[in-house]
Amino acid sequence: MKLQPVYIIEELEQLKTISDPLRAKVLLYLIEKAYTGQQIAKTLGMARAKVHYHLNELEKHGLISVVRTELKNGILQKFYRAIARGFVPSEKLLPYVSEVENYYRERTLSVLGRARRRAINAPEEAFQIPSSDRTQWPIIMTQVEVKMSKEKYAEWLRKFRALIFELDASQEENGEWFYLTTVGFQTNEPSFDPVVEEEER
Repeated sequence: MKLQPVYIIEELEQLKTISDPLRAKVLLYLIEKAYTGQQIAKTLGMARAKVHYHLNELEKHGLISVVRTELKNGILQKFYRAIARGFVPSEKLLPYVSEVENYYRERTLSVLGRARRRAINAPEEAFQIPSSDRTQWPIIMTQVEVKMSKEKYAEWLRKFRALIFELDASQEENGEWFYLTTVGFQTNEPSFDPVVEEEER
């Protein structure tokens, strides 16, 4: 099964379905690969019945599907997979501010949680640096706060997304695997104290 790049959410019930924190987390796993309900339950440390309920809700609203089945110890196991790599509310759903906000907040938290687990499980060499020259490093750890208009920020994001698409399209058959995740959003106030340059004497 090939995932769609982006699925446009047209129905409010679909948006409500994936605005649930647990379903957002489950969906993130199913974007990566196919899992059974039992595998998801074990990964999340939750009861199978609860996970199966949420899988049924996601499947009922057309957000995931069964991609294969396997018979194991006389029990038919279903492997679920998300239907797309990304989910975006349609223009007609944007007035439902609360549901849209909940979806993106939960999606952001799920991505950050998944990135943390990926970092914990990464090989030792992932965090070894070849020199003190940061331009040669195969890792990036960056936090930055910027103050600018929403329009200027959106324009920069367009350029950044274009770079991500370029990176995704430049994959090499014999290369190494690298993981990159990015989040960015508006905040109420800065967390970093401003750097004040000392006056020249």
